[in-house]
Amino acid sequence: MRTWEKGVIMGARTIVFLGLISALMYGKFDQIYATAAGFVSLFVPSFVRWIYPKPSRRIWPWVSPFYNDSVYALFAIFMAAHITFLNVPFIHLDLYNQFWKGADIPSHYLGGLVTWVIFNEVVLESSRTYNLHWSPLKIISISFFALVLVGVAWEFFEVVLQPNMPWLYESMRNKIQDVVMELLGFGTGIAMVLKWEYPYSMKKPLENAPVRFGATSVDILPQPDHLKE
Repeated sequence: MRTWEKGVIMGARTIVFLGLISALMYGKFDQIYATAAGFVSLFVPSFVRWIYPKPSRRIWPWVSPFYNDSVYALFAIFMAAHITFLNVPFIHLDLYNQFWKGADIPSHYLGGLVTWVIFNEVVLESSRTYNLHWSPLKIISISFFALVLVGVAWEFFEVVLQPNMPWLYESMRNKIQDVVMELLGFGTGIAMVLKWEYPYSMKKPLENAPVRFGATSVDILPQPDHLKE
């Protein structure tokens, strides 16, 4: 893990932890729940690596984002920003509902970026690991479709929750704005991956795959029997 990525992750954990302490002080249940869930999520990749240091071929594509330090760092940035917008530590200020209605703009933008790079890595590693030989265009198209599907589904989910959580109410214009920001995050993700090869490369193997996998994520795992013949 690069030093600055480790610093980003530790910084995000600190920010979200302060948010949790603040939420507990003021006793607002929804903020306690959100910050607690956010804090735990920042340890999930480390926990997965600890309990499952040598992923099997069958599940590797699905868990590969947990082993990518760069994706971990991007996720940490998103989570720290999202939780802070919801509950500014020790000020008891909910930017979403009290001060800045546009706080969900950067949140959805970062959410779209992080969600797409995760989906795209899963599809990319599936193509490599299972020797599917998908083109970059096909890989990006599949991950883009998954992003749009999840983004639209999330907006419908918020509508369903509105009777019990009226603060989730948003106009149709706002919901369209949310999806547009997620698409802008997708566009940024493409530029990062294709131009700067961050948080991973579409051409090179995953840098920080488990050591036993060897030089490439394609060769790391045993080949199916029919390919050995």
